[in-house]
Amino acid sequence: MWIPRPDPGRARRYHAEGWWRDVSIGQAVAASCAARAHHVAVLDAQGGTLTYAELDAASSRLAGWLQNQGVGSGDIVTICLPNRAEAIVAFLGALKLGAVLNPVPVTYGPADMAYVIGKCASKAVIVAGRFRSADYTAYMARILPDLGHAPAVLVLGEGAHAVGTAWEEALARAPLADTAVPDADGPAAVLFTSGTESQPKGAVHSHNTILFGERAMARALDLTADDIAFMASPISHATGFLHGFAMTMMLGGTLSLLDVFTAPAAIAQMRAHKASWTMGATPFLTDTVRELAARSEALPDLRYFLCGGAPVPEEAVRRAADADIRVLSIYGSTESPPHTLVHPDDPAENAWTTDGRPLAGIEVRIAGADGGGVATGEVGEEWSRGPNTFLGYLDAPDLTAKALDADGWVHSGDLARGFPDGSIRIAGRIKELIIRGGQNISVREVEEKLLRIPGCRQVAVVGIPHERLGETGCAVFTVDPGTTITLADVQRFLIEAGTAKFKIPERVEVWERLPMTPSGKIQKYLIRKQLTDGIGAGGTRP
Repeated sequence: MWIPRPDPGRARRYHAEGWWRDVSIGQAVAASCAARAHHVAVLDAQGGTLTYAELDAASSRLAGWLQNQGVGSGDIVTICLPNRAEAIVAFLGALKLGAVLNPVPVTYGPADMAYVIGKCASKAVIVAGRFRSADYTAYMARILPDLGHAPAVLVLGEGAHAVGTAWEEALARAPLADTAVPDADGPAAVLFTSGTESQPKGAVHSHNTILFGERAMARALDLTADDIAFMASPISHATGFLHGFAMTMMLGGTLSLLDVFTAPAAIAQMRAHKASWTMGATPFLTDTVRELAARSEALPDLRYFLCGGAPVPEEAVRRAADADIRVLSIYGSTESPPHTLVHPDDPAENAWTTDGRPLAGIEVRIAGADGGGVATGEVGEEWSRGPNTFLGYLDAPDLTAKALDADGWVHSGDLARGFPDGSIRIAGRIKELIIRGGQNISVREVEEKLLRIPGCRQVAVVGIPHERLGETGCAVFTVDPGTTITLADVQRFLIEAGTAKFKIPERVEVWERLPMTPSGKIQKYLIRKQLTDGIGAGGTRP
């Protein structure tokens, strides 16, 4: 398995400049545990509460169980848990062994789970028994026989199938005797992201790339150990993992976790826990501020609401301001975690007119087709470079070379324009990607499955605007004579194929023909325009 490493020249420079240090994530959290033993580290919606001393003890017991299962330094541990205190125990327990974390969103279906576990050759898998409508014991029972290797399985809660070891049994084991001290430049996490390729890609981050990015963000926001972070974004997704777990635990602050988001529940928990900042996709913001406005209420302790994944509506920013909440738009990717931010001293309107300006130590450029710069205000591809960028894709050197050039620039595939103050504005995407409620959907992956529907001749999946989610998917088909394909057909087919529910199109069209170029390529921008203009193409909508 090919695991990328930092470029030696850039690594030397980042260490010399103080951006990178000889400290791992586990060591940073251990320092918080020692300094703030009796301070509350984690709270959750089920009433779970852990002080730093309790987190330290529980994670050591979990690490002892993992070690007993043969997990050691450099092994990958896949963790698919909802926003509960136990997820933080799992992260820290694996880090104490020097293992590499692979957080997996709870929205993954069995096909995605099987892919990432196989790709990572995961030595252990930690899952919930059930969460919402998903039974992860059923997923594991389906996955394990065909996996090709036998990871240890740990289950939090009950499911329909008897697989692995129960959480309580694992935590009854003796604690780990000796905590590992990993290389801070070595891999710390594999974060999967769906891009334009049909399969998810595993972005490898080191301890230093993660810690630098979180320190830079904390400095920009003046966050300290006294802050309380509210996180409804999945803790096993990049946003929750990086900014909920890594940053909050590094600072020695308190993390408030909500596993099922509704605006009333979020407001109640932020008020009860006195949350001082939060971060989430645009739907979280719009739902929260609408609920606050309807109640004529405020959240007096909440200073910042960081928002990304889709354009931030002006109305939502103004409603938040009425409740004394400052909205700060933020932009980045799993490969280059949020690297531009509307800073607290920027004008308020920057939250809806820009996607922020670079954090200290990170470079951003807008590149033309030849790789050279473009004039201020002109559109080009957004590139970023800095101590926060990923090392490469797991076992994919060719894909890495496409996304990360020899000079260390990450090519985002997003079109953007720059402003004189250094802010940028995303203008569109080169790569075919739907961002639904902050989660990335590879259209090619969905299309490849839909092409297997009997009677399907062609299919194009495109993103169409949605007031709350930013975008949702629409599948447009051409079919054999006498064939009908409905939304119910598509949903049933993709669910049976193990597709995650958030990836399933929410609208289906059957057209007589799709717009094509002379060379036979489907012109998706015309499909998107026809759908959003309500024109159609002589077809019918089921």
